[in-house]
Amino acid sequence: MAKLDLKTNTISEFHDDLMTYYDLCKVKQEQHEGEWATATHHVPVPEFVIPQEIIEDRTILRDREWGTKIKWRDHMLSKGYNKENTKMYYVDHDNLEPALIDVLHTLPIDKPVFSMNIQPPGSVVPAHEDTWRIWYDKFPGEAERHTFEDTVFYIVFISPQEIGHTFSAGTTNIKWGPGDVIEMPYYCKHATSNAGFTNKIAVQCLGLKK
Repeated sequence: MAKLDLKTNTISEFHDDLMTYYDLCKVKQEQHEGEWATATHHVPVPEFVIPQEIIEDRTILRDREWGTKIKWRDHMLSKGYNKENTKMYYVDHDNLEPALIDVLHTLPIDKPVFSMNIQPPGSVVPAHEDTWRIWYDKFPGEAERHTFEDTVFYIVFISPQEIGHTFSAGTTNIKWGPGDVIEMPYYCKHATSNAGFTNKIAVQCLGLKK
């Protein structure tokens, strides 16, 4: 395979070689200056109920044997992370409450995919860079035309920050309230934990810059 470049190769091309994507993200991280996350917006959080039947398992280390990230998963396993301490649940874009979708559409993002992440008490998400798998699956044609440099990445916090709830973007520890929005560069290494006693809920917003 020819040498890949984040500015010229498409998201689709990187999904054939995600370990190279991780290596290039590390280079971008070393070059990064300033804060890792910017508080960009605040949106109203509508009241809604999450039916149990639409919640999917998105545990980080639930399955080692798929895709091009086995090396990454083996590294996580070697450090003590496993399917019990990396539990995460997920509501797909297509199942989100319409009132919440309407609010999320006020963000300056094109071709968005909104994914609700529900992190239960006692769970962590190890430090990682996102590979845009969910966005790639929903917009395969766009992924063949666009690079990671074309993208925008927001996190919208839904639940209040209880003691023990953390979100780290690079070396920045985020403080938030419901409806707060942060923007991170696509290459930002980030991690979350829930050492509290209630679910920590946020929406990941992936799309293209407007």
